Amino acid sequence: MRLRTVFKDAITSIREQRHRALLSGLGVAVASFAIVTLISIGIGVRRDLTGQVEDLGVSTLVVLPGRVELGTVNPNVGGQSYLRGSHLDSLRRLEGVVRVAPFSFAGGGIEYRGKPSYPLVIATTADWFKIRPQKLKFGSIWTDPMSRERVAVIGSVASDDLFGSGVNPVGKSVDINGRKFRVAGVTEDAKAGSSMFSMFSLQNVVYTPYHEFTEHNAKVQIDRIFIQAATDAEPSALIKRIDSNLGRTLTFAQYSVLTQEDLLGIVFKLTGILTWLVTGLTSIALIVGGIGIMTVMLMSVNERAREIGIRKTVGATRSAIFAHFLAEAVLISLAGGLAGLALSYTTCLALAAFTQIKPLVTGGTISLCLVVCLGLGMCFGVIPAIKAARQDPVEAMRRE
Repeated sequence: MRLRTVFKDAITSIREQRHRALLSGLGVAVASFAIVTLISIGIGVRRDLTGQVEDLGVSTLVVLPGRVELGTVNPNVGGQSYLRGSHLDSLRRLEGVVRVAPFSFAGGGIEYRGKPSYPLVIATTADWFKIRPQKLKFGSIWTDPMSRERVAVIGSVASDDLFGSGVNPVGKSVDINGRKFRVAGVTEDAKAGSSMFSMFSLQNVVYTPYHEFTEHNAKVQIDRIFIQAATDAEPSALIKRIDSNLGRTLTFAQYSVLTQEDLLGIVFKLTGILTWLVTGLTSIALIVGGIGIMTVMLMSVNERAREIGIRKTVGATRSAIFAHFLAEAVLISLAGGLAGLALSYTTCLALAAFTQIKPLVTGGTISLCLVVCLGLGMCFGVIPAIKAARQDPVEAMRRE
């Protein structure tokens, strides 16, 4: 009952000095808005990246050029590749391997009737569409693993960008790096265009036959090798066989074999670092907001000296005065946090509705915000509360 009375009196004091309370809580509101918004964007980014990795399937292994580990990434991952066509043939013969598909990044772009677009142009084989089955919106996919046709299968994002939403481009002729290709099909994706990474995902792509590409390009490097493992294959044993196979012609630093779990681990590590970095930077704003509360509360103690003197004269104890001013600081901080939280939630909804950024406000983020604001009010409200509690009633009345 006493605690209830303390907070009731604190609310009354805040109402009487609402302009000062608004000013002191503004800094906390801005800080909590920044923290919740940025963390929510970070969580949304991780969800998007995780979804793209999970789309590959648990039975898919990826061979990358260069050494990739959770702690380090070899520069060769984005540069020269030592993977060759001979590696594809040897990997196909391994026990536990069902299919193998190469990825060669052709670069350049695609053009239709003078309109350019710049999706990711990938040369691969028909096995890729069996490793990662895709629903088609229009047309079909080439099925011959050795196909040398000048055909292209376009991702939904790339198709909408080049031809317009809902247009069937099958049979139309497009220029890919200066050569004519016929559009054979368009993949369908319910999430197409809904992610800030859709322009860099496996939906904003143009697939062309790998053997047609190598026929017209003397120096072709394989940038990725996707391996579909048999359902009964033991992952660790299969990875050892793949390592042993590739290790015959490549050094340890020239390739990496990653599972879906490894890729997710890299995603979580990178996004975790970014989340902590953002939290650390925005925490500075929280400290500034807390200092604002302390400064305004100290001014309030000086201006309310007569009130403190009267309350002590009629019997209020030091602990009661301390609790009253501390409760004020806590309530102001929580009110600022709730205001920032509401503004952040509204902003996240607007971003999700009108942009490709898809923030995700979680219960954990909300709880973190409220707990931090509660602690902030308690920490920065202690000094003003102590100063108020130590006021001598006679001196306070005389100073007033």
